[in-house]
Order: sequence, then structure tokens, then C-alpha cells
Amino acid sequence: MKTLHYINSFFYLITIIPYLTIHYTMIGMYAQFVLGIAQILIAIIILFYIKGYNKNIRKHMSYYCSFVLIIMFTFLVLSKTNSIDSQAVLIACVFIIPMLIASYFVYITYLIQKQ
Repeated sequence: MKTLHYINSFFYLITIIPYLTIHYTMIGMYAQFVLGIAQILIAIIILFYIKGYNKNIRKHMSYYCSFVLIIMFTFLVLSKTNSIDSQAVLIACVFIIPMLIASYFVYITYLIQKQ
């Protein structure tokens, strides 16, 4: 499982570094899409082995899955209803909140790697 943590950390760094440089923000947005796919695939792999982890990690994984489902549902509802009037709401739903969830998943893979 160390490999999954390293892969996750690699994709996370590839995403966060362009965001930190103002000139490459668009590359960070594209990288965030790839990060999301990678993290969902890693989460599916982890869920296959969930019985082997302690309660703390299982609790964190259930929180992570809940957060992902909530943000996906929220984005789906907002995009279908065309109710996004504020740029701040759009930016939060598409970029900021998913990156916070991605940071939380890096922490979860760290805990798994440490176990």
C-alpha cells in the first residue's frame, strides 16, 4: 500500500505545484481532473482491502466516500439547475472543495501506508 500512497502523492504534487504558480493555473486545473480520476481508482482499490484496516482508517474512508458523493451530487444539481449565480460558488464547488477532499485523501493514504 506504500505504492498507492506514493502514486497519490505524486499526482497531488503534480496538481498543487501549478496552482502555486500563478502563470500555470490552467495546467493545475487539467491536472486536478487527472488527480480526481486517480484518487477514485485508488479509493476503489483501497475499498477492496478495507477489512484489513483498523477502525480509524475505515472511519476516514467512509468520510472520504461521503465527501466525494456529496460534492459530486452538489455539482450535478448545480449544473443541471443553472443556479450558479456567483463565481465564488462555482470556484468553490469545482476547485477549492475538491482539492480539500484530495488533501484529506492524501492523509488517508499516509495513514494506510504507516499502518
